[in-house]
Formats: sequence, C-alpha cells, structure tokens
Amino acid sequence: MTARTSSGSAKTFEWWMLTMFAMGAAYSAFVSLLIPPFVTEVTGNASSAGVVMAIIALGAILGPPLGSFADKYSAHRLVLVAGVFGMALSFVMYALSATDGALFALDALVMGISVAAVSATGPVFIVGANLPQEIEAKQMTTFQLMMPAGQVVGGLLLAAAANWSFDARFWLGAGFIGLLGVVALFTTSAPNARLQAAISQRQEVVTEVRKATLKQVFVSTFGLFWLVLVLTSITSNGINSQIANILPNVYGIEERTTSALISAAGLINILVFFPAGRWMGRSGPFPVFTAGIIARTAGALGMAGVGLALDNAVILGAAFMQLLYQANPFVRLGQSTNAARFATFPQGAVQGWVIASSAVGGFIGAVLGGFLADSVGFNSINWMAAIAGGLAVLLTVLWLTPANRKFEAEQEADA
Repeated sequence: MTARTSSGSAKTFEWWMLTMFAMGAAYSAFVSLLIPPFVTEVTGNASSAGVVMAIIALGAILGPPLGSFADKYSAHRLVLVAGVFGMALSFVMYALSATDGALFALDALVMGISVAAVSATGPVFIVGANLPQEIEAKQMTTFQLMMPAGQVVGGLLLAAAANWSFDARFWLGAGFIGLLGVVALFTTSAPNARLQAAISQRQEVVTEVRKATLKQVFVSTFGLFWLVLVLTSITSNGINSQIANILPNVYGIEERTTSALISAAGLINILVFFPAGRWMGRSGPFPVFTAGIIARTAGALGMAGVGLALDNAVILGAAFMQLLYQANPFVRLGQSTNAARFATFPQGAVQGWVIASSAVGGFIGAVLGGFLADSVGFNSINWMAAIAGGLAVLLTVLWLTPANRKFEAEQEADA
C-alpha cells in the first residue's frame, strides 16, 4: 500500500479540469444535438445517423490501450491534451465534409478516440495523485461537475446559433473546444508533475504490475468490480437509450413533458453532485457508489412495476425515472476511485477499463433493449434494467463489500 501524500498545491478547482468541461460541451451538446440531424439530412436516412453515433460511443473501448500507453510512457498529459484537440479536429473534419457522407465514419472514429483519451486519463490526475481523501473527493466532485456544466454551455451556444448552417456550427464547436484545448495545454503541467511524483513513489509496484495479463485483470477483485460497472451501465444506458419511447408508450407521458423531465433530471443532477461529494469526502467512495447502484436499481424496478399498473402511472413513472437519473452522480463520483482501490495495475489502464465498461454495458443495454422492445414491449426494457441492476447490487454486497473492508483495514494499518 502507498500512503497518501500531502495535498500540497491541490485545489478544489484547477483549470485543467476544463478538459471535462470540453467533453461535456463537445460530446453531450455538439455531438448529440448536431450530428444525428446532420447525418440524417445528408444521407437521407436515420439509420446512418445511428451508425455514426454507435461508432463514436464504441470508441470508448479504446480506453484501456490509451490508458496503458499513458502509463507506459508517462504520457498522461499528452494523451489528455491530445484528446481535447482531437475533439476539435473532429468538428473541423465534419465542417469540411459537410456534403461527403463517406467521411462520416472516419470523423466519428476521431471523435470516439478523443473522448476515450480524455475519459481514460482525466480522472488519473486525481485518483493517481495519492491525495488525502477529503481533497480527492472535492476534486472529483468538481471534475465530474464540469461535464454537465459543459453540456449546458454547449447547448446555449447552439441555441444562439440555431439559424446557422451545419458547417458553421461545426466550426463554432471546433473553435470553442480548440480554445479549451489551449487552456489545457498551459494548465496541465503542475498537476502532471504532482501525478508523476506520486507514481514515482510506488514505482516498484507499478513496474511489477505492468506485466499483468488480461487474466490478471479480469480474474481479480477489479474484474468483479468491472462486471458490476457493466451491469449497472446496462441498467442506466438500457433505459436512457429508449427513454423517449418508454415514457410515452408505457406511462402515456406526452413528448413535451418527456423532454421537460429529462432536462429537469440533468439540472437536478448538478445539485445532487454537491451532497454526494461531501458524503464521499467523509465516508469514502464505496458507500457512495453502493448507494448509487442501489438507487439506480430501485428506479428501474419501480419503473417496471408501475408499467404494470393502470392508475397513477404518469406520476409514479416520472418519479421513479427521476430516481434512476439522480443515482448517476453517486455512481460517477465513486466508480473511478473504487476502481483505483481494487486494481493492482497502473491508473491510466484502470480508468481506461472503467470507460470501456460503460461502452460495453451501453452497447448491450441498447441492443438487448431494442430487441426486447420489438418482441415484448417497451416496459420489458425496465425489467431488463432492474435485473441487471439487481445482479450488480448482489455482487457488490456479497463480494465487493468484504474486499473494501480489507482495503480500508490495510489503509489504517499503513497510516
């Protein structure tokens, strides 16, 4: 075990954290709001837009090799900054290929790899720096808040430019994200030095585990935690991928109300991050993460049960949908730090596998959910999500809880 270092110059907010703000603006706003209608308009069919979005999402699978590259060559700063500039480059490519559908897949691949680069290395600057628990929790809370904040700002920029052509709006995205890339370039030096100093302290351990095989990654406590992440991702992303169909078809909620409920969930998420972060600072990441997956499962199970009811379906369905969404801050805050606890290999690869778990779970949830919706009905997606979430909770309670107790006992012994 490596003792935690002094917080030194670490602050709750540091300018390099705008890399996650950039990802929120790029991926959650510009990509989500521009690329589907753009590709649909150019190609004439919505299925092409679905393929492009799938390529971007599956880019997260490259998280592990990108993280491992950063670990091997001490290139965390390089990969992080390159990821931000890569997102800007993708928008440039979309602007230049505004009438050439053959390049859409390549543009999507660049965006997916860039998102994976930021996702795999960004959290490492916090969980890999051996910061005191309270400082680590504050930094992780701020870092995770940057994504919804970027989504809001990106959405406002696109709203202001609603009458612009597609290529002009892509240039807007390229310029905005490129500017944030410049900020990252000039503000990542100090946190990178802090990270590399912490890595040097555990150099013997890092050198040993760089020889780890895939069997050592998966047949381990970390492998079990990774499975939990995949299962809870199926719960969340399975419902999210069809939420616009589930709410009207299962509960009779009209389209305008559905949009309002989703927007409200995003705004409430920002507020929920603060108490979740304070809880993590006091009690550590494990209880926060566990509460998140339990709440997520309860929300899915409630949505499934209400889907069988005839009365009060609208109110109760919306209430359980909000419970499902408000579990997100707890899961997102705890997953990176818990992964760092349970892993015995370098943090870049660890965070890469965390991002890959979301991609795998999201893919399974979307594909299986779509099949169930066509063959059984939309409420079957809720049951699928509840079962996956229940399995995640069961694995956490029976196996990960004892592993976490062992970790905390070892920490106390080293203190």
